[in-house]
Amino acid sequence: MVTFHSMLAPNANHLSAIGRVAVQWTFLEKSIETLVWELTPMKQPRAQAVTTHISTLLLIDIAKALAHEILPGTDFETRLRRQLDHIANTLRPKRNSIVHGIWGPSGSADKIALIETTARGLLKFKVGEEMTAEDILAIAAEIDQANFELTKLTFDISSHLGQVTTIHV
Repeated sequence: MVTFHSMLAPNANHLSAIGRVAVQWTFLEKSIETLVWELTPMKQPRAQAVTTHISTLLLIDIAKALAHEILPGTDFETRLRRQLDHIANTLRPKRNSIVHGIWGPSGSADKIALIETTARGLLKFKVGEEMTAEDILAIAAEIDQANFELTKLTFDISSHLGQVTTIHV
């Protein structure tokens, strides 16, 4: 049955792309947790009992602080800091807009419009950019690439520290 809300909702391609961003981000968050485990070194399940309750930005800060203590002035620290800053400052805002945004119809059948809201002291609405499903999938691919790079770096650091990385999914 067609309702007013179903007429306004994004189509299946857009919904699938939004879902892919959410899933890729979850994988990336778990990679950041694993990095913290390797830098401490904590082991599952106790490590997961600690990091599961910590926000992504705080985990990133913890990882950067640990890297500075364990790998000071090394290429590993520099690369890790650069990668984590990219995740926090570039990818996270993109992910948040897509996952937490309100999506509505646009003037084009293959695009949807992002309506962003903020409520930091004053409620504001802003119509953001219009995006195709491919535009959204490109952001999912950026997140996936960042996850690949972070995972490889985590394995390299673990090897450098003489540890064995164990990732349980």
